Amino acid sequence: MESSSSINPSNDSSVLTRMLYRPLIVAMILGVVSLSFLLAGVGRPAFMYYDEGVYVPEARAFVQGQLDAETKMHNLARPPFGKMLMAIGMKAAGDTPFGWRVASAVCGALTLVAVYFWTLLLLRDPGVALFAACLTLFNNFLFVMSRVGMMDSFLVFFLMWSLLAFTAAIGMDLAARSRRFLFVCSGVLMGLAGACKWNAIDTLAVLVLVSFALLWVARRPPAGNFASLAPYARNIQQIGVPTLLLGLVVAPIIFYSLTYWPLCRLLHEPFNFTELMAIHRYMWYLSTHWETNKAITSAWYTWPLHTNPQRALSYLLANPVVAWGGLAALIFCLKRFWRTLGLPEGLVVLLFASNYLQWAVTPEKGLMYYYYYPAVMILGVAIAVALRSLPRDVFGVRISLVLVVAAAAVFLWCYPRMMNLEAPWDCALGCWD
Repeated sequence: MESSSSINPSNDSSVLTRMLYRPLIVAMILGVVSLSFLLAGVGRPAFMYYDEGVYVPEARAFVQGQLDAETKMHNLARPPFGKMLMAIGMKAAGDTPFGWRVASAVCGALTLVAVYFWTLLLLRDPGVALFAACLTLFNNFLFVMSRVGMMDSFLVFFLMWSLLAFTAAIGMDLAARSRRFLFVCSGVLMGLAGACKWNAIDTLAVLVLVSFALLWVARRPPAGNFASLAPYARNIQQIGVPTLLLGLVVAPIIFYSLTYWPLCRLLHEPFNFTELMAIHRYMWYLSTHWETNKAITSAWYTWPLHTNPQRALSYLLANPVVAWGGLAALIFCLKRFWRTLGLPEGLVVLLFASNYLQWAVTPEKGLMYYYYYPAVMILGVAIAVALRSLPRDVFGVRISLVLVVAAAAVFLWCYPRMMNLEAPWDCALGCWD
């Protein structure tokens, strides 16, 4: 894993090196390859499984423009925007298993592109960014959750692009107007993430904390460890408090609320503050009182070291190379942040902690392993952030290459089950007991 300072593309004529330093080309390749990968066999199983039995009828209601009594109750149980995106996929590709899942697959591929760009902005190293994208592709969660008609692929898609816009706004060399525009775009995307699932609020809380911490640093002398944060702090100061409030509060609320307009039309109800409050009171009641199947729930504190797959959901199990390696990387990042106050280290630690520890205080009646998805998506980037401060090679072997190969090997072992292949192909590479 070469650093950007150690490779000069003008002095290296290899095709790989030249391509590596063209991020748009790399991103396009990642997007096309991952989309093809996610769409292959996405029509299996040819029936609704797991929570598709809830979400597909809700999305179908947007396609048909009408609701029955049961679908109306379910549509008022969760934010509407993810179901509207599913409806777009069903409208374009048909009311079939492929149509139910195609929008999730597209968002999954674009999520991988966002991870690549986000890591590139954080670390300014194309090789490390590609490494993080590879670990993300093989973390199992991205593959499974992008091939099922549920809301999580949409949530993570908007979260990652919001993080990308936020990091670009505070980290790139831009004119003030462009910086403010990107910051507001981050807030818009965060509002749309919340309109897919409410737990986007945890990532928004991290952005609020980081923004105002940097604003505080900007008003102090750049001495000691604060010097590492000084460039980001100056950019936050240039953005200004009014734009901070616009991007962190006003834009998320406005764009979150606007997604309810099509739902109100579907319900034949007025789109106003009173109706929105009534919908949200009902949603909150259902969220805190909905009884779940205890056979498929698990305690939040068991997720990081989970070894039993969620069999009903395509044998979902986090790739241990990424999941456990990521936890070790987070510990390293936390230690390094304590010493140097490096923004990349602090950001990955805060994002993982907020998206994971939220489940310790949630009022939901039952927690399911797939809720871990947003937190797991940070772990590949955390490994990349940690490795940039460690030796690239051990006994002449590149650490990043070993990790990618190991993650790919575990992914391939899980692949037949995650693909929902039928016997004997489901155990072609081995089975869980």
